[in-house]
Amino acid sequence: MWLHSYFITGLVQLEKEGIITLGVMGGPDLRRCMDMQMNPYPLFTLKCSEVNSNKSRIICFDPKDQSDAWQTKALEECDVYFKRSTNRPDTERLTRPQQSKVRQINPMFATWYSGAGSWNVRLYAALVMRAGRQIVARQPSRQVLSSMLNNIRAFAFLSTLDNYEDTPASNKRWKVLFQTRLWDPSEEKGEWVEDCNLHRVEMVRGLRRRLGTRCIGGLIRTPYTEKNYPELLSNLTLTAKAKRPEFIRLCRQFLVRVNIKALYDAVPYSLGETLAANNCLVSESIRNTFATPLVESEHYVGFTTPDECADRCLELLESGGKAIRLREEAHAYYRKAVRPKAAMRTFLEQAMS
Repeated sequence: MWLHSYFITGLVQLEKEGIITLGVMGGPDLRRCMDMQMNPYPLFTLKCSEVNSNKSRIICFDPKDQSDAWQTKALEECDVYFKRSTNRPDTERLTRPQQSKVRQINPMFATWYSGAGSWNVRLYAALVMRAGRQIVARQPSRQVLSSMLNNIRAFAFLSTLDNYEDTPASNKRWKVLFQTRLWDPSEEKGEWVEDCNLHRVEMVRGLRRRLGTRCIGGLIRTPYTEKNYPELLSNLTLTAKAKRPEFIRLCRQFLVRVNIKALYDAVPYSLGETLAANNCLVSESIRNTFATPLVESEHYVGFTTPDECADRCLELLESGGKAIRLREEAHAYYRKAVRPKAAMRTFLEQAMS
């Protein structure tokens, strides 16, 4: 639910406006799509049909971080394959027929629609029914129930769009927000852990040194960060899952928000959140590509080092005109390319054309 909520939100909005008719898949279509897209991680899959036409298409949405990870069976059997993380060298390793199916996704984020109405009940029911089918299929009951409860918990605590969204007409606090997490080396294995943690620690130290009290945030509180970096702990919020709507509302208040790349050079969900909140986006160099280009110096300000990041933040704090222009352009991009209903309408039109 966390990974797929953005797609469902856009579809429910389009259905509420009468643009599409939406239902939960069942029968042979469900069995086919479940078989196609559940290994090794779940895709979000639609069967789309045009009114008064026999034309239908199977569309898959892949929210995976890794640009080199593909659901090969789904890629072979679907008609269109939308992928969140796309990097040209990785896409070019696919066969020509596979490449022809791949479409890019713009920045996205986990959210829900406050006007969803009966869809809240329908999705809870679908999660319970799915668990029932898995138990009947002799999957381990404890594992199935744990997965169901995790999905229900994630769905219950999704922050709604009205918590995220803001416009250039709103007033912001003239401060910089940067909050990030570290990985506990005793729990996560791999060469990436030390490099990732070091980079994030240097970012927090550099911004606090250069910006002083104008820098809000820090390292998210965990047992590992409390033990090893107590001086760098966040001064914003504990950011527990149950507190996420509160955290999203707090993020919306600040003029500037700094984003760094996620693992595997992926685009973090916080980038989509920042565009929705209409903060000035200061982002580490973006490797992956989008369906609608996100243009540096027009929609966001880029950086490659902590010092360069601090320089870009200071420029925005000290130049009201530049900050206003950046927010206006970023807001136009959000409304056109990132807002869930606009993005899903574009995806459906592309898939059915």
